[in-house]
Amino acid sequence: MATLSFKVGGTEHEFALIEVVGDRGDGWLPARVTVKAGVFSGQYTCDLDGGAFSRFASELRELHRTLKGTAEFSSYEEQIELSLVGDGLGHVAVKGEAMDIAGTGNMLRFHLEIDQTELQPLLRDLEAIAARHPARVA
Repeated sequence: MATLSFKVGGTEHEFALIEVVGDRGDGWLPARVTVKAGVFSGQYTCDLDGGAFSRFASELRELHRTLKGTAEFSSYEEQIELSLVGDGLGHVAVKGEAMDIAGTGNMLRFHLEIDQTELQPLLRDLEAIAARHPARVA
């Protein structure tokens, strides 16, 4: 299976990258998270709810259309949280939190700035993940 991923942040030193590295078949997707923010960086693995990708894509679609509002990627166990807030002028503030071990791990809070040109590629990558790993209905 080819690795699917999405990346928020456009520079070599300021980004959050989420790579789906497998599919357990139960709605949980093993993932590798890499964060680089200023002088801080880290990488860890976690399991993400497959529905989180389609929810984020839906919110991001609206943010891309209007350039204002909020799109959030939220993992069930809060191991990676991203909030993208558009100002209506094409600037997008990204707030993030990364936790290496669910519930008890070390946490990195970070802030990135992106612009509207980064939203379309991000949306394309999210839609590819959501298409390959659709949300499970209970």
